[in-house]
Amino acid sequence: MDELFERIKILEQENKLLETEYNNLDNELLKKKAEISAKQFMSEEESKESNIKHEIFLEKFQKYKKNIEENLNFPEGEEPPTLKNPNYDEGEILEYFQLLSDEKKRINAEKYKALDKLDKNINIKQEIDPKFNTLIDEFEKRFKNRIIISRNVNYKIKYFDRKDKNIKAMMLYDSNGIKVDEKANERMKLFSSIELKDLFETYYIASEEESKRIINDYNNDKKKFLKILYQLQSDKYYPSEKDIIPYRIEPSYIDINDYNLTIKSNNLALVENKENKLFVTFDSLLIGDNKGTTGLVSSSSIKVYTTLYSKDILNILHIHLNDTSQEITIDSEFLEKDENVLNHKVFLEDVTGKKLTYKLIFKDYKLMKIFYNMSIDYIDEPPFEEIRIKPNNFVKIIKGEYKNYYGQVKDFPIGMLARKDKDLSDLKKMTSSGFKKEGYCPDRHLEELPGFVSVVILFEGGIQPKKIKETKNISIPVCFLIPLTPEEQIKFEKIILMQQELEIEENSQEIEEIYQKCQEYEAYIKNDSLLEEKSMEEIKEILAEVEKINVEELDNIASEDFLDKGEFIKGIKNLISTILMQKIRYFKLMGKK
Repeated sequence: MDELFERIKILEQENKLLETEYNNLDNELLKKKAEISAKQFMSEEESKESNIKHEIFLEKFQKYKKNIEENLNFPEGEEPPTLKNPNYDEGEILEYFQLLSDEKKRINAEKYKALDKLDKNINIKQEIDPKFNTLIDEFEKRFKNRIIISRNVNYKIKYFDRKDKNIKAMMLYDSNGIKVDEKANERMKLFSSIELKDLFETYYIASEEESKRIINDYNNDKKKFLKILYQLQSDKYYPSEKDIIPYRIEPSYIDINDYNLTIKSNNLALVENKENKLFVTFDSLLIGDNKGTTGLVSSSSIKVYTTLYSKDILNILHIHLNDTSQEITIDSEFLEKDENVLNHKVFLEDVTGKKLTYKLIFKDYKLMKIFYNMSIDYIDEPPFEEIRIKPNNFVKIIKGEYKNYYGQVKDFPIGMLARKDKDLSDLKKMTSSGFKKEGYCPDRHLEELPGFVSVVILFEGGIQPKKIKETKNISIPVCFLIPLTPEEQIKFEKIILMQQELEIEENSQEIEEIYQKCQEYEAYIKNDSLLEEKSMEEIKEILAEVEKINVEELDNIASEDFLDKGEFIKGIKNLISTILMQKIRYFKLMGKK
């Protein structure tokens, strides 16, 4: 089969070459005819472009022509002057015309030769055409609707183009993986052209069974199509003309700029992939009031920061909501174990009689879905993210003055409380920590939920977080915080343990040094005569050293291994302080220095 196709291709190419040769010869003949005519009547100014020999010949030819005209118009009864003239040569003129005549004959001979060869090829082609058509019929019978694959792209063979001698096939999915609209592309004949040679060399031809399976999957594919929610906005200068304002595109990874959108009668009619030049399948919905805006900004994601108030009450601290509406109403609902989430898609008025805008749907105290009441005929499901902050958890600060510091969450404000039975009468009032507020959420959010939480700053950021000398208590927007991942938590706990061990070692060394000093002081208690040898200034210096011992701090830094030594130090400090002060008073009374 492939061999016969190649023969047909060769004949077609040869015919094209012969036709080109014939046309070139025909053009050359016309050019020569024009040249002859020009040389007979060329003006002196135009003759400058010719060579010197031709100019001389033209001058002689014009004189010859003039003499002939004078001879024809000579008065009757008088003899015309002789045509003989030394300024021209009749033989030269005739020779020139003979050359032009010979050139014309040569060109015609070449032309007829090319025509003869062309006729022969046409005859051969006419003999092959019936075989060719039979072969194409057989090809289409065997391969029409067959799937061929190249570089993981599936094509469906539609037909063989007998004029262009190539195969017309249609991609099943565009470059973004979106299902193409087969009927729309057939109407517009938007097919790929595949040469016969390439078909057998670069394409995998699926079997009939495999092709049927792939086509069946394609026909039943209800997922790989575009879902376009859009609004129409009137043109500023031509109000009757509408522009499409895409609100949301699904799948979310699709860039709408990859497609041309065509509207017809204010409805989205066609969606064309710019790169592939193919129409794709889509499902569209006109939303809003047809005047251009809804509240929630297109493609924005809602962020909800939550914490557990108690085992059965959820505390919604803060919500990032990029909604331009003047008024927003939000409610929360809980999904029962086997309940269908669509049961909560019905929107009624809230307790104040206002139109409800958003519903936060929770299941097992986790945010499962958000419903957004866009218009009377459409409830949207915008993308969202829940960030759960737990009490006493370590967090990283990602914004503001303390960016990259680590801290521990202490207190939460009461935000929007969510409970299954809606009864919140038994709640205990939470008091504010009184920590200094640092920063303000720069994102668009619900003003009723500023989301300030109390955090104790413990560590500076860096590759190896370092404990700060003085902890700081601040109140900071919860969106400035991120919980540590399990891996970070483990790493952080190891750092804390290492630093605690280091502190214990440093504290133990400090206690040991104090203990040694206190043993020296004990000698003064046991042997009062040692103090007699000291001057009052020396005793004052010893007292000053004893007073430096911070008993309260000693309680914080003493480990279990040093409890006994700690108690010894406390006892010695109190006793030696009393003795030293008595000795100083005695020295004063006795006037001793």
